[in-house]
Amino acid sequence: MVVGQDSGQARCVTPIWVASAFVIGFVLFLQLPAIPQAAPSPHKSASPANLPDIVFVQTPLFVPGVLTQRFPQGSVIVRFTPSRGTPSLVRLTDGFFAAADPQISFDGAKILFSGQKAPGDHWQIWEMDSTGEHKRQITQSLQDCLRAAYLPAGEIALTVEDHAASTSYLAVVKTDGSQLHRITFGNAPFVLETVLKDGRIVASAPWPLTASGFSAAPRLLYTLRPDGTALESFRCDHQEKGSQRDAAELSDGSLVFVRTSATDTATGGRLMKFSQGALTATPLGMPETAIAWPHQVSANKLLIAKQSAQGPKPGRFDLYLLDLPSGAHTERLYDDPQLASIQPTLVVSRAIPKHYWDTLDPTSVTGNLISLNSYMSADAPHGRITTPIARVRVFALDTASGHQRNLGEAPVEADGSFFVKVPANLPVRFVLLDAQGQTIREERSWIWARPGEQRGCAGCHGDKAVAPDNHWPQTLRRFDTPTPLGETDHGSATTQAR
Repeated sequence: MVVGQDSGQARCVTPIWVASAFVIGFVLFLQLPAIPQAAPSPHKSASPANLPDIVFVQTPLFVPGVLTQRFPQGSVIVRFTPSRGTPSLVRLTDGFFAAADPQISFDGAKILFSGQKAPGDHWQIWEMDSTGEHKRQITQSLQDCLRAAYLPAGEIALTVEDHAASTSYLAVVKTDGSQLHRITFGNAPFVLETVLKDGRIVASAPWPLTASGFSAAPRLLYTLRPDGTALESFRCDHQEKGSQRDAAELSDGSLVFVRTSATDTATGGRLMKFSQGALTATPLGMPETAIAWPHQVSANKLLIAKQSAQGPKPGRFDLYLLDLPSGAHTERLYDDPQLASIQPTLVVSRAIPKHYWDTLDPTSVTGNLISLNSYMSADAPHGRITTPIARVRVFALDTASGHQRNLGEAPVEADGSFFVKVPANLPVRFVLLDAQGQTIREERSWIWARPGEQRGCAGCHGDKAVAPDNHWPQTLRRFDTPTPLGETDHGSATTQAR
């Protein structure tokens, strides 16, 4: 979490829980006509018995990348009832130019979705019954709100596109539309992926965490809590040449996702799986097949959208079942020769994720960051920086101007530990210095501390497979309060983010 790598690289965010007697709690557009209202095009389906209804998106054209520009010709959410006779397909979002990102409520009765009423309108988050009735608008934002997911305790997490800053961030809002507040900071474009059963949010964002368009840098998976604390990379895949997206958790705790091309412009990609506890991902399915939007159906089956190279519109997606043990596409569920079928999800109830209580201090304008051992680095020979570290310099980012400023320096103890207090909700990065003030290692990713957050890390891009020594860091033996850096009163920024 604390310090990056040398000038040629930047480290991933790797905060951990640290157990010691003293260190308790540190954790780190095209305005074209919409889809016609006529009956759906002819389709083919092969439906296994007892398969629940499926909600998915149909569109004449899907453009990957910027969320607001994915459907230049409109889109519609439909509900598909498989059967061995005549399958039923019902349009749920007539009256919208475009609708996407369907998410089923925990009880299976509601659908959360992104909607654009007319071409050029801002996207907003809506909710409707699973039958398409009783639509209500949740967000009333001057920004575009998309890619939402249900959280416990009557909240949802969502992606907000900030056009003024040319980026996107994650936010949380009550299901009644109140208390919309930002939970990620800096200039890296975050996109919501899913919510894990343990309550954490999974998001995709560039590596390193800096300003980057959707096609300018690889995108990796990160996790954080719904209050914006404990940001960390899901895995430290710094050698990853492609981008990770479309993440979904399996019942065994594994995470499946889609690895796309290095430029992140491909519509589909290779299906990958992080088994629980594994540091690297393994491939699923055929390497030449473009797959997207995996969703678990049973212990051995995934519902996927697979790209088709045939028909009048090559490149469209059809819905298939994928056999998890073999990776084979065993059954085609839906095929429309004119429209892409994407973002499938089952209309079923599911377990409510664990609820993280908000740990923030609403009266605080600062957060604390501790590094246990800045010498630890997975990128250094033998996992350790050999140059003696004397101090750490902290820079802050002004997201409006893109300029950075020096907040100050703090001592680094002989064991590599340091302890600093920084303004809350302010993107910061760290630079390790030797006794002459020369740079040893420099972080390029921008991270943050939330108001009152106590955040810690093992070291400089520490290896996630290696636990730190359980000892009392010297930085806490020397003084029990952090070195204050930067302004301690920036209430306007903190208030805006809550």
